[in-house]
Amino acid sequence: MRSILINASNLHVGGGVQVATSFITELSKLLKSQIKSCDISVLCSEKVYQNLPSDFDKNSFTQFDVLDINGVRQLSSKLKEKFNGFDVCFTIFGPLYFTPKVKIHICGFAQPWIAYPDNVAYQKLPFKEWLKNKIKFKIQSFFFHRFDQLIVEQKHVKDALGKLGYDSNDISVVSNCVSAIYDDKNQWRPLDFDSSKLTNDIILGFIGRPYSHKNIVILNQVNEILVSKFQMHCDFIFTFTEAEMQQCGFAANNNFFSVGEISATQCPAFYDLLDALVFPSLLECFSASPIEAMKMNTTVIASDYPFVREVCGDAAFYFNPLSAEEIATAIFNAFSNNKLREEKKRLGSQLVSALPTAKDRAISYLNIIKRSL
Repeated sequence: MRSILINASNLHVGGGVQVATSFITELSKLLKSQIKSCDISVLCSEKVYQNLPSDFDKNSFTQFDVLDINGVRQLSSKLKEKFNGFDVCFTIFGPLYFTPKVKIHICGFAQPWIAYPDNVAYQKLPFKEWLKNKIKFKIQSFFFHRFDQLIVEQKHVKDALGKLGYDSNDISVVSNCVSAIYDDKNQWRPLDFDSSKLTNDIILGFIGRPYSHKNIVILNQVNEILVSKFQMHCDFIFTFTEAEMQQCGFAANNNFFSVGEISATQCPAFYDLLDALVFPSLLECFSASPIEAMKMNTTVIASDYPFVREVCGDAAFYFNPLSAEEIATAIFNAFSNNKLREEKKRLGSQLVSALPTAKDRAISYLNIIKRSL
């Protein structure tokens, strides 16, 4: 019988953890309902394991181990052996900084800094950070070239990689989607946050980490413009650590709050707290945040870049993310026209309902793996 390894041991933060959690959960359900034609084992990080639902059954898999791999740190020979001997290894998102002894290694790709090396986000970095990133992503690109196949989340990423010399014949497209958690309220968990702290009528928020390309620091200026130009007082909510709030300069603003880092099961409660998701990112391959917000009937106000517009169409309000003035104006316009805002939410609901499901994505991944055999 053919053997397959699902590797999520290198995923510790952000959207990668959510995708891995969703895929492993859906895969366990599929294996229960099908006659096994392959032995499937899983290596996942502690963070992915913690985010798996309470009713998850790891006995669906031939073997299930929790193992943390961090960046370029070398594994011991004994730990590396856990990756060896499989017909196919699927690393859900890479890169993996060593080469397992497997026949076929498939890897998910979601690194926009590599796909779009001339991006505007580089222009905003101090020289030392610019140089550090250039070196880092050059190394990552080297390892991505070593995989037998890549899986990306949108066609524009496949096209971009093709222009950089990757073989398009070895790249498959599997769209991101909304996790099945959003359809199962029994799995939803409340936030550990006192909402009585919120004193303004409009609550805006961002979910994720404050990486430089997320362009989050600009919200300091946006807040000032909303008050001075539009007399609009809003509360801003984030999922940052205390250190990250300090790093962004948000701790000094009495209307900026954080619920702290949250699990996948708490995400619906976060979106439910918001009147609008504000998404000023400069660079993505694909972000699930806008479609998750739409699933929760939350207004989306986002960067007018293809990685958002190609997914959200007319269901979002858009702005130039390099201009705090334009971001503030987009927020003001969204809340000055309730009829239009409700119409966009209706469009968003229709859009999300037409997207592939988490089960569809799991089947697509599995089909790619089986074809490689």
